[in-house]
Amino acid sequence: MTGTRSQRVAGAAAAAVLVTLAVTVRAGGNAPVAAVAGEPAGRPELRLVGMAGTYSIRRDDGPAEYRITLQARGPRVVKDVTVRIDLSALAGRADVTWTDEGHRCALAGRIMTCVLGDVERGVTFTPFTLAPRPGAAPGPAGAMTTTVTSADAPTVRHTTQVVIGAPGTPPDGRE
Repeated sequence: MTGTRSQRVAGAAAAAVLVTLAVTVRAGGNAPVAAVAGEPAGRPELRLVGMAGTYSIRRDDGPAEYRITLQARGPRVVKDVTVRIDLSALAGRADVTWTDEGHRCALAGRIMTCVLGDVERGVTFTPFTLAPRPGAAPGPAGAMTTTVTSADAPTVRHTTQVVIGAPGTPPDGRE
């Protein structure tokens, strides 16, 4: 061993204090979470599940549903959950044709906001449907960004590229 006796004693004392203050627990039997004396065992967490990187709006299929699945994890209910989807990149290319008022979704300008309230385990919903504008050229239309906030969980973001027509649609407009 190196160091003086007092350095070794100080190091051992510091280790004992850390062991006393921090306890390692297992959340769901897998991921270790550190709990420090005086703090809760873990913060709630929200995850967007099954979100696609590309979302196609086909002319021949009618309005396309955009589905969101949120999964809540943690020791308690996630409070005051709000989902915002920025549709501004789609201006002139696609329009919202239906809004899910049951999940308190509303469109203001090109921002769709859904006020979900408290989420215990998770929720799946369709905040809107989109349809291509007449005359919109097939191909990439832009990106829409989904942002999920709450009073007590970290913010979650996801960006989806929107394509008018099926991915790889030729520029001549055949779908």
